[in-house]
Amino acid sequence: MKNFLLLSTFILASFTFSQAQEFANFELTGTHQGTGTFTNAALPDFSWQATGALAQEVQILDDEVFDDGNKFENTFGQADYAENLRIQVYPNGEGTAGKPVISKASLTLTFDETTPAGNWGFCVVDIDVENCLISAIDEDDNEVSVDEIDSWLIELFDANVIDYGVNIPKWDASHAALLGSDTPDDYVVYDSLVIGGLYDSEAAAAFFIPDIPLKSLTIVYENLQEIYFTSFHFYIASSLATDVAESEEVNVVVYPNPAVDRFGVRGLRFPARTANAVQSGGGVGGATIALYDLNGRKLLEKHIPKGAETAEIDVSGLKNGLYFCRISTKEYSVTKKLIIQK
Repeated sequence: MKNFLLLSTFILASFTFSQAQEFANFELTGTHQGTGTFTNAALPDFSWQATGALAQEVQILDDEVFDDGNKFENTFGQADYAENLRIQVYPNGEGTAGKPVISKASLTLTFDETTPAGNWGFCVVDIDVENCLISAIDEDDNEVSVDEIDSWLIELFDANVIDYGVNIPKWDASHAALLGSDTPDDYVVYDSLVIGGLYDSEAAAAFFIPDIPLKSLTIVYENLQEIYFTSFHFYIASSLATDVAESEEVNVVVYPNPAVDRFGVRGLRFPARTANAVQSGGGVGGATIALYDLNGRKLLEKHIPKGAETAEIDVSGLKNGLYFCRISTKEYSVTKKLIIQK
């Protein structure tokens, strides 16, 4: 992905939580490998490692600008100038057209703690003349199925601020693989792609929200070019970066999910940190339930009296789609993904 035009001003699009969402900070701590951090965010810190046919040291960039309106930014706030990893892969060499891919690299993130289900997402950008395979390990040390990964895909989009036409990668659900936006139309399955003859574009992107706990995430990146270097950019973001604690002790259930006209919240007994928290209403009960859309707009809010353990919310006026339900007190907060499907 070429560097996008820098914008002198931009509007921060984020949920109206107590602080803005957060993109990861990256650090190089060794050859082609390093760490990532999320200060105060819902997502745990992680270590990352890049291996394979890398053309140079992995770069940490912060000068890219996205076109507005994509769901990745609508969910996590403006990605402009957010840190991202750029990984470049060697070409396969002249005379190899029609041969299997041999020039590839992988990026693996290993989380310090198991990730939450939802509340975070990742985006890969510049999938134009490459294959990009997604895999992961769940909380039970099992490889996540391709069907599950397929359910994480939120949007394929063109991230470029310059109008070169719409460059969108293809998605092969049978292999959990992104296929470059410039691959021929008759190449629709991952393992049918071979080296050679593809054009160059930029900014084709894909956005994912994993909805199960994970221990690690891996992206395998394959260059389909004979003589050109290719690269991709990786972003990771959390939907919660807040001073309000996201407590594992809070066992709140949103049901049914998917919902039709109404949904309930069960388990509203928030443990108190201190006696003062209980006296201030931050202990048992005294919760607020708010529902947000992917643009960060608060659609409804309901206050639950102190001592209540359940609540029911009317969503009959909302359209089908993905929403975020935030349940909070003065001391604790938890956010759940809610799907409305009528």
